[in-house]
Amino acid sequence: MNESKRLLSLLKEMKLNQTVGLGRGDGDRAFLDVQPVILGSGQNWLNDGNLKCAMVDRVLVELLLEKLSSSLPDQNEAAKDLQLLTKAKPSCREAFSKLNDAISRLLSPLSLTKVESNPELQEDLITTVLNILTDDHNKHLVGGHPRAIPLLTESMKYGTDETRRNAIAALVSLSALDLNKFIIGSSGALAPLLEVICVGHPLAIKEAASAICSLCKVYENQDKFTKIGAVKIILQKIKEGILVDELLGVLAVLSTHNDAVEELGDPDTFQYLIDIKRNTASEIARKNCIQILFNVSMLEKPSFGDEKKKSRRVI
Repeated sequence: MNESKRLLSLLKEMKLNQTVGLGRGDGDRAFLDVQPVILGSGQNWLNDGNLKCAMVDRVLVELLLEKLSSSLPDQNEAAKDLQLLTKAKPSCREAFSKLNDAISRLLSPLSLTKVESNPELQEDLITTVLNILTDDHNKHLVGGHPRAIPLLTESMKYGTDETRRNAIAALVSLSALDLNKFIIGSSGALAPLLEVICVGHPLAIKEAASAICSLCKVYENQDKFTKIGAVKIILQKIKEGILVDELLGVLAVLSTHNDAVEELGDPDTFQYLIDIKRNTASEIARKNCIQILFNVSMLEKPSFGDEKKKSRRVI
């Protein structure tokens, strides 16, 4: 505890372009031999190659989280440094699972105003959320935080292109946990994801397709996506030639749902999928089409007298 307090005191004395020797007390052996490294904001921090103790990273993260409750310039600087540190250093990502109320403090600047009111700050904080989700403990903490998924959902709709993509990518990462699939599905995030498929940048559409595929491993989410028109929207984007491989993959997942099968079993749609299978040069697209057509053929419930018609379909 004494060493931690001493380090905290020294770190608070850091100034721009100033070298600080940590752990060099009078007569004491050196605790750390540190060379500073300049991050994007110009602040001196610690070179990863010389880091001797994860406690120091924890102190750094703690200081930056404190700055997020300070003035707007301090918030911008702290958000940038957190984004860079969590991208570069696993120990800084891990620190979020060790510090008290770290997720709330990270999200606090976005919780107090409209998320898009400061686009640069928003982008850095959302990117930091994405960065820390490589740690499984953080997946639990972020998924269970009452403001995290709503803020990610808002950031899918408002913000820079990078912010939107990273918000969706964060949902993809969160959905690796089954519990988070249910939380995301109940949070109001599904319709905005589908909206990204409709009008988003191709890179954002690709992330949204990954998110939908992951979330639809839970039947309840399949049901919700089908009811809000996912099949029709995705088919339209495929006909426009946008990310055909990825979007056929989404349809392949949805095609195990009875309501989706009814839409995909429409004669014109069924024939369109057959044509893709026959004419595509993409092995991924061909396999996804085969999967969709198989699911439709197996799950479709024909009306009275349609059994022979269905049996004559050539896949």
